[in-house]
Amino acid sequence: MTATKQAAHGTLFKIDPDGNSSFDTLTLTTDVTPPPRVREEIEGRELADDFEVPILGIEMASKFDVVQFWHPGDTNHELIDTAFDAKTDFAVQIVTSHGTPVTDEFNVKVVGLTPETLTPGGTYKRTVSFLRTSDITRT
Repeated sequence: MTATKQAAHGTLFKIDPDGNSSFDTLTLTTDVTPPPRVREEIEGRELADDFEVPILGIEMASKFDVVQFWHPGDTNHELIDTAFDAKTDFAVQIVTSHGTPVTDEFNVKVVGLTPETLTPGGTYKRTVSFLRTSDITRT
């Protein structure tokens, strides 16, 4: 298979804050930065090694952001505020719009709700920061 350039338009960010396995698309999102996958590097080497390469440890937790046009009182947006207040983790999905869609699913906690600067003629937007708390499964 040859890789081809594809637009990210149509990518969905879905949330399941009530844990009922029914994912709701987070509405009015403009940017989703998927979480990085990084392994811890452990200093050490084996006796047979002739070049110092760190041992790879477990995958580390990572943070990522979603930017959304924010409407206070919107049921969908209030789910994020409630999850922030509750400090609980819940499942999310990033569904890409490739020819054959790809779904990455993992658990998160909401760790930040940062409003953007309000300007005349501007829109209400906020950045929602998440901490990934589980492995990513891809289907």
